[in-house]
Amino acid sequence: MSLQQAIRASRADKGIRQDEFPGYTQQMVSAIERGKRDIAEDMAPVFAEKLDHPAMYLELSRKLTGGYGPAWLDGPNVDLHRSSVRERCLDEMREAIDFIEREPASVLPAVETEADKQRRYEHLVQCFDAIVALNAYIGVQCLEYGFSMLKLSKDHYSKLKARRYVQA
Repeated sequence: MSLQQAIRASRADKGIRQDEFPGYTQQMVSAIERGKRDIAEDMAPVFAEKLDHPAMYLELSRKLTGGYGPAWLDGPNVDLHRSSVRERCLDEMREAIDFIEREPASVLPAVETEADKQRRYEHLVQCFDAIVALNAYIGVQCLEYGFSMLKLSKDHYSKLKARRYVQA
């Protein structure tokens, strides 16, 4: 899903018109949805607060970083029913844990062979699969049960700060 598609879909889901974004005209939002214009970085929080949709957050992150981060799963082979997402998430986490348990952290990078590095890379791809699955799980839960993903993220960040895992 592109950022443009995510904005259009989340705006439609919420019943928000294109002229309801402070700082943007209807024409500007339409141009963003058609891929003719980018969201100004300083305006991203306006879209985040107004739309509060997992697809928009994930795709905005990918856009602003040049492609880093999990994607919102929206392909023809994806079932976003909450129970399907839960089961897929559990499967992906089990696979990632299995890979983590098999890959030693004690081996120095300088002594790994190319085959070791390739195996480690595949292990990291599996871990990324788990991250994508967790993002889908959190996103679907928020959508289905009416939680704000933005509030959830802010609350989690506050928890990290309180534990001194991040610097404020």
